[in-house]
Amino acid sequence: MSRTPSPLRPSRIRLWPWLAGVCTSLILSACGGGASNTSFDPDSKLTVSAAMVPGSDAEAYRFLSQATFGPTEADVARVKRIGYDNWIDEQFNTALQSSHLAMAESAAATMGRTQATAGEVGYSWWTHAVRDPAQLRQRVAFALSEIFVISTLSIDDGRRVASYLDMLTTKADANYRDLLESVALHPAMGQYLSHLANRKEDGTGRVPDENFAREVMQLFSIGLYELGDNGRPKLQAGQATETYTAADIKGLARVFTGFSWYWPSTKSALVWWKCFWRTTECKDARQDVTAMSAYPQAHSTAEKQFLGVTVPAQDTADPQASLKAALDRLATHPNTAPFISKQLIQRLVTSNPSDAYVADITRVFRGSQGNLRAVVKAILLHDEARHPAASVLQTYGKLKEPVLRLTSLMRAIPHTSDRYNATASLPFYQSDDTSDPGSQLGQAPLRAPSVFNFFRPGYVAPQSAMALQGLVAPEMQITTETSVLGYANFILRALDQGFGQWNSSTTNWDLRFDLSSWDNLVSTPDTLVDTLAKRLIGHTLPDDARAQAIAAVSALPINSSNATTLAKQRRQRIQAAIAVICVTPEFIVQQ
Repeated sequence: MSRTPSPLRPSRIRLWPWLAGVCTSLILSACGGGASNTSFDPDSKLTVSAAMVPGSDAEAYRFLSQATFGPTEADVARVKRIGYDNWIDEQFNTALQSSHLAMAESAAATMGRTQATAGEVGYSWWTHAVRDPAQLRQRVAFALSEIFVISTLSIDDGRRVASYLDMLTTKADANYRDLLESVALHPAMGQYLSHLANRKEDGTGRVPDENFAREVMQLFSIGLYELGDNGRPKLQAGQATETYTAADIKGLARVFTGFSWYWPSTKSALVWWKCFWRTTECKDARQDVTAMSAYPQAHSTAEKQFLGVTVPAQDTADPQASLKAALDRLATHPNTAPFISKQLIQRLVTSNPSDAYVADITRVFRGSQGNLRAVVKAILLHDEARHPAASVLQTYGKLKEPVLRLTSLMRAIPHTSDRYNATASLPFYQSDDTSDPGSQLGQAPLRAPSVFNFFRPGYVAPQSAMALQGLVAPEMQITTETSVLGYANFILRALDQGFGQWNSSTTNWDLRFDLSSWDNLVSTPDTLVDTLAKRLIGHTLPDDARAQAIAAVSALPINSSNATTLAKQRRQRIQAAIAVICVTPEFIVQQ
C-alpha cells in the first residue's frame, strides 16, 4: 500500500548502530471488556447511518488518530459498530476516569509529599491520556490547553494547575463564552498572566496590569488581525487590519481589576484586603481551585472603552458587570469564530485546512453560539476530515507533536507500570518530565515555554519546501536536529529499558513495554513488520519503508544457544520493528 511521502524533511541524525541506516532514512522522509451474554443490546437504540460507518479498519484508525490520544483495537471495533457520529456523542457522555485534581492529590500523598507539585500533574496527565475511557474529551481538553495556555514552568502548585486542567476538561463540550469566563477567573490563569490581585488606577502613577487584557484578545479570542470566515486576514490595500489598539488594551485592563483569591464565606467577617492578598488569616485551600472573587474596592470605576463597547463610569464599582460586558463582546466578535475554529481544526485534524473547511466550522460556531461540542463534532465529521481529496494529500495532515507520538505508542502497545499496579486508590503512572529535546521528547504537557504555547499556529518553517508553498507547520517550531535525534533515541531506550521515573525498589524504570504478544512472529520479519504496522498506523507500510524495516529486522540474529541471550535477541527484533515504524512518515505525520 503506497502513500504520498511527507514534505517534512529535517536534517540527518545518528542513531544506535543496529538501526542507524534504516531509522535515519525514514526520519528524514518523515520530518522535512469482554462480551456479555445478556440478550439486551444497548446499541440497538442507536440509529446507525451507513454514511457514518467507516469503510475499513484504516478509516476508523484515521478518525481515532484525530479524536483520541491514539487508536486501540477496541476503539476501532467500536467506531465501526456504531459510526462516527454516535461514537462522538458517546464519548462526550462517557464518565471521566477521575479528576486531575483528585489524582494529583492522591499521587502526592502516595509519594509522601504534603502537597501536589507539577510532577503530580504530569503523572495525572499521562495516566488520563493513555487510560481514560473519555478519550475525546481529554483530547479536546489538551487542544484547549494549547490555546488557553498556562505553564508549570511558572506555576508549580500542582493543585492549582490540575484544577485548571479539570476546568478545561469539563468545558470541552461547553459554550465558548462560558469557557472564556472560567479561564479568565481561574486562579492559575490569574497567576500566570498577572491579573490576580490586579488593582485599579490610583491617580498617582499606578495603572492596571495589561497582561491578561492583551493576551485574552490576541491569543484567546480575536487574534491580531481582522479575519474572514475562512480564517484568512482581510486585506486593505494589501495590508492586514489590526483588531485592537493600545487604547483597547487599556480599557480592557480596567475591566480585569478587582479580581483576586476566592473569599470563602467562612471568612466573610474579615476586612476585604486580607482575602484579596490572601494573608494568613484568610488563607484557605479552596482558593487554589476555586474561581476568583470580585472585590469592588479594587475595581476601576472609570469609563472602560474597548472594541467598540463602552462601560460607563460607575458610581459604585461593579466588577461583575464590567466583566460580563467584556466577555460578551469577545465571544461575539466577528473574529472569534474563525480564530478559534481554525485552531481547533489544526490541533485535531490538519495544519492547513482549506478556506471552505474553516468557513464551514465558523458557521457552526456562530450558529451554535460557540457550542464546542457542536464545533468539535463538525470538525471531525467534515468531509475534508473524513475524505480528503487525493489532490491535496501532499500537503494534508499535521506533524504529530512529540507527546502525541508517545501516547499513540502507549495506547497501541501493552505496557506495565509498577507504580500504577502498586497503588490501590487512583493508580497513576510515575512519568517523568520529557522536556529535554536531546534525550527525551522536547515537550512535556502543560509545560510550554510561554503563553504562546510550544509552537504558534501560523509557524512557517524557514527555507523549506513548505514555506515555498505557503504552508504552515506549527509543530515544526519545536523540531530540530537535536529533537529528531532525541525522539528516536528516546523511543529506542523506552522499548529496551523502559521510561518514566526510576523505581529503586524494583530497580526498573516505572513504565515498560510488554512485547511478548509478537514473540511468535520474530522468525517471519515480514509478518512481524506488517502486524505491528497495522497496530501502530492502521495499515501496512509503503513498499520502500516496508522493505527497509524488514531488512533491519532480518539483520538481527536469533541464533544464540543461551536461552537468556536468545530471548533478548527475539525481543530486539520486535523492538527494531516498532522503532522503525515509529520514525516513518506514516507514524509521525497524522494524515
